[in-house]
Amino acid sequence: MSMSREDVEHYCSVLEATPVFEEFAASELEELVEACERKRLASREALWAVGSAGKAAYILIDGRIEETRRLPPDGQRVDQVNQPGSLLGLASLVKKWDRETAASALEQTELLCLPRQSFEELFERGHSAAYRLVDEIAGQLVEEMRDANRRLHEVFGSPAETLRTLRRRVRKA
Repeated sequence: MSMSREDVEHYCSVLEATPVFEEFAASELEELVEACERKRLASREALWAVGSAGKAAYILIDGRIEETRRLPPDGQRVDQVNQPGSLLGLASLVKKWDRETAASALEQTELLCLPRQSFEELFERGHSAAYRLVDEIAGQLVEEMRDANRRLHEVFGSPAETLRTLRRRVRKA
């Protein structure tokens, strides 16, 4: 279902006021929005589940999304996304990864869904919006690597404490 001209203009005006999209030319933003599909979620409705195949990325327009990630061995991290223009699930534009997180709406939420196929078409045409999204993907990958390195340092930065913790867990099991 294609969007009306008014819808495209509305989404462009929301996005151009956000840090990720403020540098986009009007035509770039318009073509990106036209490549997307509108998605509305009710409160507590899932956007995706752990293990589901990622087939699209999402751009938050309005509402709040909660993303939950399991952190081995025993923890989890919960992030709330509520800033219009926030990008969710960008890695799904590159490859059909199985999701490692779960995401659901905390309230009535509106998003733009960019299917991988639409992204690939933009990329093949050399559209600058696609290249900008690739840059965002790279930035997110760098942040994930930094987070993983931080967590590794927390676990292995104090070997004596790590060994004590592991020994306590073995005794309990």
